[in-house]
Amino acid sequence: MTEPEAAGVDVVAAAPTSPTRSADDATPTSVRVAIVLYENALDEMWRCLRSLVRSVERTGEDPRLAPNVVTIAIGDCSGGLMIKEADLAALRTMAGDRASVDYTWFGRNLGHSAGCNALAQDAPEDALLFLNPDCYVSPRMLGRLLSALRDPLVAAVDARQIPCEHPKWFDPVTGEQSWASGACLLVRTPWFREAGGFDADAFPSYVNDVDLSWRLRLAGGRVVHQPNAVVFHDKRLVESATVAPTRIELYEGLLGRLLLATRFSREDVVEETIELVGAHGSTEQQRAVAEFERRRREKALPEALAGADQVAEFVDGEYGRRRF
Repeated sequence: MTEPEAAGVDVVAAAPTSPTRSADDATPTSVRVAIVLYENALDEMWRCLRSLVRSVERTGEDPRLAPNVVTIAIGDCSGGLMIKEADLAALRTMAGDRASVDYTWFGRNLGHSAGCNALAQDAPEDALLFLNPDCYVSPRMLGRLLSALRDPLVAAVDARQIPCEHPKWFDPVTGEQSWASGACLLVRTPWFREAGGFDADAFPSYVNDVDLSWRLRLAGGRVVHQPNAVVFHDKRLVESATVAPTRIELYEGLLGRLLLATRFSREDVVEETIELVGAHGSTEQQRAVAEFERRRREKALPEALAGADQVAEFVDGEYGRRRF
């Protein structure tokens, strides 16, 4: 099979399906799963999709939660096709009638935010599940995420990640939290669309989930955590029992923090962060500060949002309280 010469070409797209929309968008009856690839191994993709299809199967045990349409939309930002025609056919056979599988090779690295936005564009499904390809879904995860959307004010919900559980705090009764992780994030399609999706310009890959969560909350939606919806996120610990950040994470994470603080009217956080990086920051973090200062000089920073102080939570270097 030859690679498409133009970006954004659908590769052997699945037959179109007409999802049945819920009458009031309160309880989703259709879900689009958006998975963005970048040079991921095929066996990792198989592991992710096998577990996902099993989780779709288990939703059928509760007719109140079972979506009548599930579309798995894979967007590939790799330099070449990671999924060939025969691989795609095998993935569709594995999914059977439980889910349709679409695959698009973008022809360039769009980044996580733009890739997710492209997969969600014009999606007819009620809800969007953004899932990292290095995740392994537990059998009841999808149903338990969907159960959180029985509350019509819940705009987004994330899953509990293992083996490295995220330390961010959530209310043990309501599940409400400051922000939801984009590694496994279920969002109502109308809310995602109204918010303008992920901000691919300011946050191409990192901190985009915090920004989206805060904008959803600013619009009146609730962002919750579902601790009994479990996903294995393939992160590896170092000797200090922490996850060692990559160079790109150090750069984009720090730049994202500065841009986020600017958008949510926390100039004090901006200046404090710059001061700390000047004294103790890594080379990548110093590069991020230099890029931020360039954008500030060129007046290319995000505009401050009205009422941002109502939702923004900068606590001890985090974007909300910690549980541990």
